[in-house]
Amino acid sequence: DQFNGGVDVPKMLYIAPIKALCSERMQDWQHKFGELLGLTVFEVTGDTDDSTTSFMNNLYMAHLLICTPEKWDFVSRKTPDIISHIRLVCIDEVHL
Repeated sequence: DQFNGGVDVPKMLYIAPIKALCSERMQDWQHKFGELLGLTVFEVTGDTDDSTTSFMNNLYMAHLLICTPEKWDFVSRKTPDIISHIRLVCIDEVHL
């Protein structure tokens, strides 16, 4: 479990269907949750370079993850231990 290496951060997960909506939430929530509350917000979309060490560090340290469904699928498969750290899930614009 990579998350127990001194970094055991509970996480909130927000999933939006498109990158533009993720970017809007990131701008808004970076201020509200990041600057005002001191939480770490991390956006994971198709534009995110997921091949770097900083990506993994940001992923582990984030309190709030903002993802597209495709990137959440990738993240949860690449680092399945992250799922046990998710405490709240919000899925925006669900169409069944």
